[in-house]
Amino acid sequence: MERLHAACLIRILQGVIAMLTQDDRRQLWDQLHAGGAQDRLSPFLAAAWAQCASMGVKPDLDALPCLPPEQFEEAKWNAIRAYGYANRFLFKMLPLVSNPNMGFALFDPKGVLLKLYGAENIQSWCRAHGIARNTVWRMETIGANAVALGLQQYKTMSTVGEEHYCKPLLDVAVHFSPFVTDNEQRPGEYLCHGGMALLLPAEQSSPDYLLLAAAAAYDVSLHMYMGDNLHSMYLPDNRGMFSVNINVTNGKCHILYHNANIFDTFKIPYENLYYQKVEQLLDPLPSNQDFWSILKEGKTVFEKQLTLSVHGRESTYLVTTEPYHQSYLGFKGIRFFIAAPSQISSNVSRRIGNNAMKTFDDIVGDSPQIISALRLARGIARSDSNTLLLGESGVGKDIFAQAIHNASARRDKPFIVLNCAAFPRDLIASELFGYEQGAFTGAKRNGNIGKFELANTGTIFLDEIGEMPLDLQATLLRVIEQKAFMRLGGSTVIHVDVKIIAATNADLIHLVEQKKFRADLYYRLSTLRLNIPPLRDRGNDVILLARHFARVVCHRIQRSVPAELAPDAEQLLLQLPLKGNVRELQNLIEGVIQLNSDFYIEARHFQEYLGMSPAGEEDSVLPPPPDAPASTIGTAPPQQSLTREALEHALLINRFNRTDTARYLGVSRRTLYRWMERYHL
Repeated sequence: MERLHAACLIRILQGVIAMLTQDDRRQLWDQLHAGGAQDRLSPFLAAAWAQCASMGVKPDLDALPCLPPEQFEEAKWNAIRAYGYANRFLFKMLPLVSNPNMGFALFDPKGVLLKLYGAENIQSWCRAHGIARNTVWRMETIGANAVALGLQQYKTMSTVGEEHYCKPLLDVAVHFSPFVTDNEQRPGEYLCHGGMALLLPAEQSSPDYLLLAAAAAYDVSLHMYMGDNLHSMYLPDNRGMFSVNINVTNGKCHILYHNANIFDTFKIPYENLYYQKVEQLLDPLPSNQDFWSILKEGKTVFEKQLTLSVHGRESTYLVTTEPYHQSYLGFKGIRFFIAAPSQISSNVSRRIGNNAMKTFDDIVGDSPQIISALRLARGIARSDSNTLLLGESGVGKDIFAQAIHNASARRDKPFIVLNCAAFPRDLIASELFGYEQGAFTGAKRNGNIGKFELANTGTIFLDEIGEMPLDLQATLLRVIEQKAFMRLGGSTVIHVDVKIIAATNADLIHLVEQKKFRADLYYRLSTLRLNIPPLRDRGNDVILLARHFARVVCHRIQRSVPAELAPDAEQLLLQLPLKGNVRELQNLIEGVIQLNSDFYIEARHFQEYLGMSPAGEEDSVLPPPPDAPASTIGTAPPQQSLTREALEHALLINRFNRTDTARYLGVSRRTLYRWMERYHL
């Protein structure tokens, strides 16, 4: 901008140009071409004239050259952004112009005149001088002039009358300023987007007009830069976006900006829509009545579900709008954000953090049983068939589900989890399939997206599938077969592409025999089956897992030296029943490390944590508490004297905490386990 101001000041300091008659200008122009009157040209212009002569430009042209129509249409298309911003500025500026003999001319970066603005006086005057749309003002075509030199040098400048190298502009004053912005990809370089000239008869020229041209070009350049930066704020958004400018004078609407995502959202080929009519993108009335109503009334909507017709094809989208209106600056419009339901689902699933985090590398073990399970799981990951994971509680079914997803072709898509046992019967359907606003009392104002919709194109993990109510099993079966469903309270069919991984620790075959689980759903879910072995069948994996969990816990609590397990501690771990499998082992390791600052974890640490008697000691019977049941009092060995009822009562008093129950009865946890196994508790 400093360059522009400097050029303006230099021109002003040169003083007011002496007003010459047409004959005087022609005489001076002839002298300049004959090599005389060189003081009439600045050194810069004189050098430009010399360059024109060396290029063989003919000064005595009869008319300004023009582009062929098809090339002119291409030039307009390529400059549509500059055209849009300049158009807005000039419609605001023209009513303020008091001189009817002055007009504005918009040029593209190659010196092609795109459009003339002004009163009929200046329009007629330009036509009489051969100045019209699609004339070419480059140095090689019409010689030195303010437009060609300004575009070449990125500078504001004027050429008046005889300063023009070629005869067609002999009676014209041209005050030109380019649209220039910094090239942010290449610091120190500039980008030229065209420019704007003030045109008027040479005898009416004034240095003040150069300032006006500079101010106009600066305003347009600033709007282009700010507009691009504003729109770049929306680039991380995966929704389609386009901004509609509404002409405050005539109400006409044009697309001022659009991102590339809009074409992916609508599934149409890319095309340049800058400053095109909105009908170029969305079908006109009577189609899209809701859309055109929103545009006409400038409504604000948030994720409103609309059926839109695009190039003759209808589909459902979620529409959000941001109207804007600057009454003082004289412009208004509305920004549209369009998303297909699958895009919203993917975006929401990422934000709520349900993506799978575990891979097969996170599964610890080298026993033949786990190696076999991993081999089968990797094969399952290569398939899109529904999968059923079977195994006791705590074996890591959720870890296997995440690993299968992350090894599949859907690894970059959503991974959504629903625990079928975690929701009341009446809420599972709304969690799975979502609901529309007003579907039931307490429903969210804008409805809710269900897990299946969130998982579209990805994987849904249905944990504890054996707990799913029978009536909902029938609905789930239909969704699996049709790959489509409707939200609760909705009427729109939503198609989904989802891989289903179900998991249970229940005996589904037994539940099928008891009519508590549908046989057809079982066979649909168990196209591929994977049995995950319990920890007691994995041999030395117990030690590998214990060491792994010890390192993880020490790292998380920021212990400088990780805890190590003594041989007797590892031997004890191999003897524990660990009916909670990997989950129980993980909790055991964490509890012992958190409660002990010792670097070396021995068997006694586990015994103290579990309330076990030290190895080799007999189980002792402590005096029962005052309110202990009479059946626990006596001198006979506990295994013979404790009845099933007394054991159940002790468990109930201690809220089924096995450590507290063993302490209450005065026995080790191992003895308590033997009693519980004896009575099948």
